[in-house]
Amino acid sequence: MVKIKMFSKIKSMMIKEFKQTLRDKRMILMLFGAPVIMVLVFGFAVNTDVTGIRIAVLDEDMSSQSRNFLNRFVSSRYFVIEENLTSASSADELLDRGRIDVFMHIKKNFGSQLKTGKVAQVQIILDGTDSSRASIIQAYVNQISNDFSFNFLNRKVRMLVQSRGGGNMRMKDTVKLNERILFNPSLVSRNFYLPGVIALIVGLITVMLTSMSVVKERETGTMEQIIVSPLKSYEFVAGKTLPFAIIGFADILAVSIIAIIGFGVPFNGNFLFLMICGLFFIMCMLAVGLYISTISHTQQQAMLSTFLFFIPSILFSGFIFPVFAMPRIFQLVTFLNPMRYFISINRNIFLKGVGISELWTDLSGLIILGSILLYLSVRKFTRRFE
Repeated sequence: MVKIKMFSKIKSMMIKEFKQTLRDKRMILMLFGAPVIMVLVFGFAVNTDVTGIRIAVLDEDMSSQSRNFLNRFVSSRYFVIEENLTSASSADELLDRGRIDVFMHIKKNFGSQLKTGKVAQVQIILDGTDSSRASIIQAYVNQISNDFSFNFLNRKVRMLVQSRGGGNMRMKDTVKLNERILFNPSLVSRNFYLPGVIALIVGLITVMLTSMSVVKERETGTMEQIIVSPLKSYEFVAGKTLPFAIIGFADILAVSIIAIIGFGVPFNGNFLFLMICGLFFIMCMLAVGLYISTISHTQQQAMLSTFLFFIPSILFSGFIFPVFAMPRIFQLVTFLNPMRYFISINRNIFLKGVGISELWTDLSGLIILGSILLYLSVRKFTRRFE
């Protein structure tokens, strides 16, 4: 009988919370429209694939060898010749204005030096404004240049062997690479980022809704009425947070479907396991929102506290910057970030299709962290409630 009464109170609180949240059309747009917009933005606009690299070329040699060298870049899917220059001075202006990414200067006697076995000079100047992009471009340039040099050397050796009477002798390459890329064969960046967007969207919405909702009760003066009512503190917490947990699950489902169907992100894992992991992540975020609500007196304070928590969470989650590239002290800090675990879980489930046997450490981190956060938040809230 007591349990029936308790569930009846929680149910009434949940119905009231759903009605209060969903009666505002702007709130509905924020809850379900904003996630769709974020997925579309990340799917279409956010692209870290380094393609369409603009080159300005100054070819002072104009030989067949220099043309073959340039064709190596043009025939790849990465480079586009934007300008053919007549002087090196004009490259400075193009780089300053951001019209090109690379300036390539092929010196005179490039072809003759190759023929005689000497070192052929090519000057490469990169726009290093974006350091990560510049390092990738540099790697592309080095790889294409090395391949050209290796192939040219092979041809020279074959010609030398044949000229000395080794016409029937077959030359074989020393190393032959058989490359195979697992999990993301096309190396599309959206396949890496969109699974992480799920954590960002669900985390932001659940934290903000929980913190704002409780503070709103305090601002409107209804908190005092709830305190003197027969409603227990844990019943109030359950009635307040469960609707937002349901909304969080709906967002996980919606964003995942858009990513898989709309953008072709491969999903190789178990969707039920993803939702179970989402349950513990939502528990963490609800606990954080509840804690923010206890230290905030106005909705503006709650919103500011949410963003002060959320921005470092993104930075220390591995969504933008890999965790292993951070200093050791900050790598340890990431273990206190629920988003770090859920983003790792999402990417592994989507791309690798692994399960609990490989992800039990991340899932354990979510469960332990969520339990601690929920205990501390409910305890602090109960003291304020009483």
